[in-house]
Amino acid sequence: MKPRLTSLSLTLILTACSGSGVPMAPERSPHFGPVSDRLQLGGTVYAYADIEGDAERATDFLLTLLRDFPGLVQERGAHRLNATTLVRILGLDQVRAIGMSSYRADELYHNRGFIYHTGAREGLLKLFGAEPGLFGVLAMAPEAADMVWQQQLDLTALVDVIRALGELGVGISPDELDQALSAPALDLDITWGAIVERLNTTAALILSIDESRPLRIPGESFWFPYTDFLFQVDGLSELADAIARRAASDPFINSEQTEDWIIISPAIRLPPPWNAYQPSVIKERATGRMFVVSSPAFLRSCLSTVENVTAAPDFMRAFAQLPRTGNGLTYLSPRMTRQMHAVLDRVVAGNGGSVTTSVIRFFLPDVGYPAGWVAKNTEDGLLFTSNTPSSHKSTLLTLGYAALLPAIAVIGVSALAPAPEVTKGPLP
Repeated sequence: MKPRLTSLSLTLILTACSGSGVPMAPERSPHFGPVSDRLQLGGTVYAYADIEGDAERATDFLLTLLRDFPGLVQERGAHRLNATTLVRILGLDQVRAIGMSSYRADELYHNRGFIYHTGAREGLLKLFGAEPGLFGVLAMAPEAADMVWQQQLDLTALVDVIRALGELGVGISPDELDQALSAPALDLDITWGAIVERLNTTAALILSIDESRPLRIPGESFWFPYTDFLFQVDGLSELADAIARRAASDPFINSEQTEDWIIISPAIRLPPPWNAYQPSVIKERATGRMFVVSSPAFLRSCLSTVENVTAAPDFMRAFAQLPRTGNGLTYLSPRMTRQMHAVLDRVVAGNGGSVTTSVIRFFLPDVGYPAGWVAKNTEDGLLFTSNTPSSHKSTLLTLGYAALLPAIAVIGVSALAPAPEVTKGPLP
């Protein structure tokens, strides 16, 4: 496990309380009640912050930095760009408070985080779905699955944000965005815009690792274990149809169609080590679901799963007391966390360490433990619950470092700027 911090100079944190009564402030924050109702007091971490208005102040500071970098903010719209407008476009103007809590539960920590907002979800808050639902991917994931992920997505919300920012001179202009969306996707007879319009959807991923089958990159010392994968996106049946039409005239793509399925796969054998796979794009006619899989055999095994991942003891540990409905889910098995660190070790051994590999290492879950996360939209916010080897102390430490980055950037830019020339005059 990551080392536990012995102290934190953060006034937000209340450590475990042995008494039954907790002194309350005479003037309580108006948002404390909705947030505290979602958290659990008395564990390793309890934090609450009223951030009403803080988004505008932080964004105003960020805009000040951006204006110091020519080209990031287009001159044609810079005069119309202000913190209030930007925060509204991003949908963060209604965020009022945040909170988090953690307590030790056997080998893991049960963590909760809540973002409280008023009004309807807008901007980025719409990106990850609307009403919570069941996690259908769990029924397909085999008991030995090492990673299971499902997420509601509404990429049309992201397009709306990009368009609104473009109108203010940030990023690409609306005309450039429309041009990009009208372009053919992947040389197919379907546009990027037609794909994005159907991406108010649910996506899912299943990974299953076979540690007994190492796959080595020719001429390199780097290797990785064979990993079956299944990636599912609902609502993209037209993309699968477009790929099938392309296969009809492309000798390198094979298309097989049955009453129930359309299966598109390479018509040639892949070079090592990729020849261990039979990558395929598969459409289920009845539902319109599109799958990208390591092999049709892995899809068949997932669809015929009897004992799914929810029966695995590690999954039960990772999802104890977590919601079984929501908008997003992630599960990592102990084997998965072990292999994530092992792959990073091999990258460092071959190429040396760097700031990037150190940052990745910091965010990886601890080796040999399962981990589970669920994100769920509520009527007044977003609730994140997890069982992981680390408590929210690590989260707070990370946020502390992140808060220093803008200041470090300013100092770095100042250090790189040429020193002003000093005109030498006669000595007094």
